[in-house]
Amino acid sequence: MECDVAVLGGGPGGYTAAIRAAQLGAKTVCIEKEPELGGTCLRIGCIPTKAWVQTAFAIKEAEHTFAKLGVEVGAPNLDFATANEWKSQVVDQMTSGVAILFKANGVEWVKGTGRFKDANTIAVEGGEDVSFKSAIIATGSSPLWPPIEGIHSPRARCCATPGARHARYVVGTR
Repeated sequence: MECDVAVLGGGPGGYTAAIRAAQLGAKTVCIEKEPELGGTCLRIGCIPTKAWVQTAFAIKEAEHTFAKLGVEVGAPNLDFATANEWKSQVVDQMTSGVAILFKANGVEWVKGTGRFKDANTIAVEGGEDVSFKSAIIATGSSPLWPPIEGIHSPRARCCATPGARHARYVVGTR
């Protein structure tokens, strides 16, 4: 496959660069290893966290503000499974929105892990090589765990973003 611009990574830096390159007339390909576009921010970091914050804010409003406004309700109760389902719907809407923007702007999404083969080629695991004139590397980041003894113990209550998205209860409630 040949293109003008190959973008390695479909997170916030990569997808915005790919869309803009296509808008400027370049034949653009974006290579992303994850099953959805959006990177850590949309899939497991910023957006899911903001959804949980909105849930927490609603609980706070019910506890502290409703009565001041003359609204009487019972004590709020968090149904964490329902909150997580809502969070997942928000994430799905955001990631599918990026895929729609790719289609609307003519960006081709290549699913797979890409590695530079040479100065103008990215080999895609299980797929066709992508040859390009220019490349943008937007591969994101990963958490760095400090060398603290016991940090990975369940009692440490530490987790990185990927682990937090699979939480089944609020830390500190068990």
